[in-house]
Amino acid sequence: MIIAIIRLRDMAPPDELMEAMAEGGVDQIEVTLPTPGSLDLIRRWSGSELITVGAGTVRDRAGAEAARDAGARFFVTPTIDHDVLDVAEQASIVAYPGALSPTEIETAYRHPAVAGVKVFPVGTVGGPSYIKAVKDPMPDVPLVPTGGVGVAEAEAYAALGCLGVGVGSSLVSEDAVRAGDWAGLTQKAKAFVDSWARGVAAFTR
Repeated sequence: MIIAIIRLRDMAPPDELMEAMAEGGVDQIEVTLPTPGSLDLIRRWSGSELITVGAGTVRDRAGAEAARDAGARFFVTPTIDHDVLDVAEQASIVAYPGALSPTEIETAYRHPAVAGVKVFPVGTVGGPSYIKAVKDPMPDVPLVPTGGVGVAEAEAYAALGCLGVGVGSSLVSEDAVRAGDWAGLTQKAKAFVDSWARGVAAFTR
């Protein structure tokens, strides 16, 4: 599973961005709440059959409730916030809370709303080698490594049996969005999807 992370500073994401991701085969899209127009974008795409749209950087109850009301179908958080997770549970919304240490990962996974644990920022602590070390004693925990994930890393994480990866600027760069390079973004999405498929095939062999 590739989760495309939309994190823009100075512009609202256009619908063409969502279409480019879907055309490239990426059907899980996280729209971070600080992105201008994030809730409007989530609202417009919440009923889409092409993609599943969720809210990212959900850090408190107010943000969770706003995302819920906009129709977000999953929450992604940078930390373990029980108010956010409780809102998710009450609304039957799946959550991917952020954690880094084994203790944090275990703590996050025990909440009933959690479908997987976002291991963040994984690129700063060893990437795939860190995930392998974590999965050895905790093979049952579905992990979503996030932070510094490129095409090669996506394949490596899939080969380790991860649930998915969160991919930010290496897939959805603000420069490409500003330039309207939808074809280029679709090509990048396809590259990540193909890489993930290769890793899954290696894991299941």
